[in-house]
Amino acid sequence: MKRKNQRWHKPRHVFFFGLSKLLVGIYAKLVYRYRGEKFDNRKGQYLFFYNHQTALDQNLMYLSLPKQPYTVATEDIFTMGVLSKIIRYTQAPIPFKKSASDFAAIKTCVKIIREGYSIALSPEGNRTFTGVTNHIKPSVGKLVKMLKLPVVIFIVRGGYGVLPRYADRPRRGRVSGRVERVITYDEYKDLSDEETYELIRDALYVDESDSGAVCKSRRQAEYLERALYLCPKCGKVGTLYSKGRTFSCTACGAKATLDDTRVFHGDFPFRTVLEWTQWQDKQVRSLPVGGDETPYYRETVRLRELVPGKKIVVRKSAEARLFSDRMEIGDLVFPFDEISAMTVCGKMRMDFYFGEHTYQLTADRRFCALKYVNLYYHYRNKKEGAEDGFLGI
Repeated sequence: MKRKNQRWHKPRHVFFFGLSKLLVGIYAKLVYRYRGEKFDNRKGQYLFFYNHQTALDQNLMYLSLPKQPYTVATEDIFTMGVLSKIIRYTQAPIPFKKSASDFAAIKTCVKIIREGYSIALSPEGNRTFTGVTNHIKPSVGKLVKMLKLPVVIFIVRGGYGVLPRYADRPRRGRVSGRVERVITYDEYKDLSDEETYELIRDALYVDESDSGAVCKSRRQAEYLERALYLCPKCGKVGTLYSKGRTFSCTACGAKATLDDTRVFHGDFPFRTVLEWTQWQDKQVRSLPVGGDETPYYRETVRLRELVPGKKIVVRKSAEARLFSDRMEIGDLVFPFDEISAMTVCGKMRMDFYFGEHTYQLTADRRFCALKYVNLYYHYRNKKEGAEDGFLGI
């Protein structure tokens, strides 16, 4: 923990920033065939916003910059023991509680700006499963107005095709990154928070769900069940299974293949992951909430509590029962009314905030965290009268 008057920036950060650019640059060139355009940020301070297609988006942006910005990172990155300590020492990211308000993170941003450095973050806060820019919180408008910095819009393209969020191994394609717009303070100073939010949201919007870009792989459908959990043929939950290019339902036998442009061919009535997701969301929004005694889904999971520097196992192996208004993990009950936020982390982890505790749910390699998040936010939307509201991603 940093002392109140201690500077956030350390001279060592400059060295490690350069080292990380060298290492990531080599990896990105070999694996992503990455090409990025330079942006000179040495003579000013900026608020860098980037879209979220790959796990390395912020690092890809760094490759374009000669001077290090400090990046807002979710608290999950600070629970990995020794690795977290290394990240703190070398990069000093700004801790932020995902899907929850965190005034401490905002205060840290102000401190860093006063020291003469820039801030970077992904307003989506969640990497896309579909190739389309995710939901952005309206509060981003208020943050922009408060910090009063020029806003740099850095756009990554091709990342969804080369390494979809649901997959483990990259496809053979090409990723690029560039600053597409700089929004000056004069452009937004007279706008309302809502108008500023809309300006940022529109500038960050990217749709690569059906781009036609060829990314070659024999494993196009790999772990697609991390994103798609509802079969459109039989309506069963959790029966979808991927292998190679094939995506099938183990309950009804329907199947399709995914080609190198990420288009389905076969029994399912959708062309893209986005179309399937939109249908899936519609089905979730039609579900009644409360009063159900039969769970929506059952599976074996692992429950851990996230505390500074580590993860404490709460239940090593327990049955999770997902209802429309609660989760039950073994003998533990988590009513949705008492959960303040829930989010998908990485490819297959689910974090949720329960009272003063932060918990994480994981399972096997095919675990779909998204179904929990979708049902939780559907319940909240129903209670708040927002029928077509945000479903958590």
